[in-house]
Amino acid sequence: MGKHKEWRKFVKRERRRKIRTQKAKEREYIPFGDYEEWHKTQEAIEQFEIEQIEKANKIENEKWFKAEQESMEQWRELQTKNELLLQKKLQQQAKLKLEWEKEKEKRRLDEERLKEIEEENRKRQELFINNLEKFLSGDLVEPPKELLILYESKPNNPPCPFFTKTACCRFGDECSRNHIYPGISKILLATNMFGHFGLENANFNEYDTDIMLEYDDSDTYKDFRDFFFDILPEFEKFGKVVQLKVCNNYEKHLRGNTYIEYADLRNAVSAYRALHARWYGGKQLSLQFCQLASWKNAICGLQSSKRCPKGRTCNFLHVFKNPITLQLDDIQISERHKQYSRSWRWSESPDREISRKPMNQEIESKDRIKQKDRVRERDKNMDRETENNRARDRKSEKNKINDRNRHGDSSRRRRRYKD
Repeated sequence: MGKHKEWRKFVKRERRRKIRTQKAKEREYIPFGDYEEWHKTQEAIEQFEIEQIEKANKIENEKWFKAEQESMEQWRELQTKNELLLQKKLQQQAKLKLEWEKEKEKRRLDEERLKEIEEENRKRQELFINNLEKFLSGDLVEPPKELLILYESKPNNPPCPFFTKTACCRFGDECSRNHIYPGISKILLATNMFGHFGLENANFNEYDTDIMLEYDDSDTYKDFRDFFFDILPEFEKFGKVVQLKVCNNYEKHLRGNTYIEYADLRNAVSAYRALHARWYGGKQLSLQFCQLASWKNAICGLQSSKRCPKGRTCNFLHVFKNPITLQLDDIQISERHKQYSRSWRWSESPDREISRKPMNQEIESKDRIKQKDRVRERDKNMDRETENNRARDRKSEKNKINDRNRHGDSSRRRRRYKD
């Protein structure tokens, strides 16, 4: 059964093939006369196609030739441009090289000039140090000229009135007026040297009273006395101190400023050279020379009577009252200082040699002993009065707090009843 199907497929396929062959032969069969015409037609068609191909080739060849000319023109322009750029680059490189050589020569000349200037400055500094040493030792009467030069912050502006009177200004060197700093003078200024909790925290809001309940002016003054007898012997090692003033202003530019006036200019220079940049109380000292017209113009006249209208914002000096007068003998000052232990606040500078002058030792007379006893008695009375004032102030403060609490409770009750 299966073989018959396969045979039938084969027979049908062969029949279809014979039919296709017969039709192809019929299509290809052309009579002789028609064949010549067909042959001529085919030749004409081929000739036409050849002409069309040649014409198209000619058009394409012209297009190519035109494009080639354009590309060659562009290439020539590009080459010309590159040559110009290369020439410009070479000129720029030559110019840079010439400038570099000039700069190199200029640097060499500057270095040589700087070396010459450094050498001149070194010789001038050596001469200045030698003259300064001679001046400090007393061989020269006049100080070196370099120390007499004045420095002005704004030379073309009028002088600052507050700086002229107090040697301090709240605006510093940013002030619109002129600040004149002397090269050297008899007065030294140590800015913010005396630091105390009562001065640094007194400008808090008036309603924040808790922070200052345990501090009053008597505590500040007691610490000031320790500070006074601690620094006075150190400054007197270099010469006679005529005046020593410590500010108790609350403004930052005046707070804790310490003024030291020497009787001799040479002593002030020696003190500045030895104590500048030393450490005291954990702070590095910054000493500067200052020039005051008079202490009367610098110190606020109403501060002692507590009638200053400016209060804490006053820009004149509010100073502590010195526990002793500086006209007392050296022995009395040293004896008074023995009541206080040598403070740890002073620290020696490792890279400075401090010239120490031995204090003159004199025999105490009866008048000096009596004067020392009066000073001790006065100090005891001041301590006793301070303690009494402190107790009285604490009691009044507690009464005020109790009254405030009591009135506050009663006002709350009245408000509750009204509601």
